Amino acid sequence: MRENTSKLLKMLFVLAVFTAATAVQGAGFALYEFSARGNAMGGSVMANDAEPASIAMNPALITELDGTQLQLGATAVLPRATTTINGMSRDLEDQSFILPNLYFTHKLSDRFTFGFGAFSRFGLAGKYQDYSSWAYAAGEAYKVSLTSYSFAPVLAFKATDELSLSAGLEVMYLDFSESLLFSPLGMGNPEISGKGWSLGGNVGLLYKPDWADKWALGVTYKSQMSQDLNGSVSGNGGPLPSGDARGKVTLPDSITAGISYRPTSKLVLEGGITGTFWTKYDAIVIDYKNLPVTVADQKNYTDAARFNIGGEYKLDNNWAVRAGYVYDGSPINPNHMDTIVPVDDRNIFSVGAGYNTGVWGLDASYSYLAGSDLSGVTNSGAPIKYTNGASHFIGLSFKYAFNTK
Repeated sequence: MRENTSKLLKMLFVLAVFTAATAVQGAGFALYEFSARGNAMGGSVMANDAEPASIAMNPALITELDGTQLQLGATAVLPRATTTINGMSRDLEDQSFILPNLYFTHKLSDRFTFGFGAFSRFGLAGKYQDYSSWAYAAGEAYKVSLTSYSFAPVLAFKATDELSLSAGLEVMYLDFSESLLFSPLGMGNPEISGKGWSLGGNVGLLYKPDWADKWALGVTYKSQMSQDLNGSVSGNGGPLPSGDARGKVTLPDSITAGISYRPTSKLVLEGGITGTFWTKYDAIVIDYKNLPVTVADQKNYTDAARFNIGGEYKLDNNWAVRAGYVYDGSPINPNHMDTIVPVDDRNIFSVGAGYNTGVWGLDASYSYLAGSDLSGVTNSGAPIKYTNGASHFIGLSFKYAFNTK
């Protein structure tokens, strides 16, 4: 017993060193709403019970799934926030956005499992009310949309009874548009848009030691995505010329780790951390194809960390209840603020429930995000402040197992 406790302490120490190294300080516009179960547990699903949606969190977990399984779902997001520039405030319009997801897994053999996932890993959208009279916001965006879809085939391998590994590709489609405010009533307000594809990858690990059978460790690394966008600039009589353009933006890589503990057969708890290297998202650069003009929108984000805890309690063979909490640190640089992501650090509180027959299952979740205020300056030196940042998340997932043991 004493030997096992010593080994467990060593395992926890290794994770602590790992997380300290990755927590170089991710909110920004990264998304983590991959399944209703994951939402309800605050993303604390790196090292406990597997589901097809594990492809998006820790693909090594899918070695735990038998047969052929399908999962589909969506999360509705209802955000709100206020941005103040030079003392003049504007609220985001009331809008809702849907984040869909789809997952498929198939056990090829006792050791190999194939999976495929389609989900959104980055995204933001919003439009400000009464923007045409927002005189002090000249040069800032009054409307923005960034939508990404990731298509992720993965192969997971059960190396031993204790260790599973995974490796996969990620093909990401990105659609970006932005409307800038320069004059009232839309006269002279440029619009920038672009679309493109990028290729990245991920690796995962699941360690379930025999010497500490109530504990498990999960780790995942997701590569950066370098996006080359093709689009256009519509000057609309403003300071930017109209024409075809190319855009370039780098979306950051990240490392996530989680440790789960199962004190009883009905209860599982997990805590984890995500380090996102937002310093690679330093600017959005736009080059005109037929003009010697380059536009660079400086971001200068800092690296950020996201901490989560969550748990699940099984009431019986079918029903389970869940809860979670997330502290999501913001990467926004106070010296380079803009109107695009008007919220700082975030506290997210989640609850949910699930019903599973062993063949099919249904999960639901609700999360409330409370954003911290932030004051700073824009790239042009104007004083700017974020307030009233908050969002509601409502998630629903359906699972079906076609042929399990």
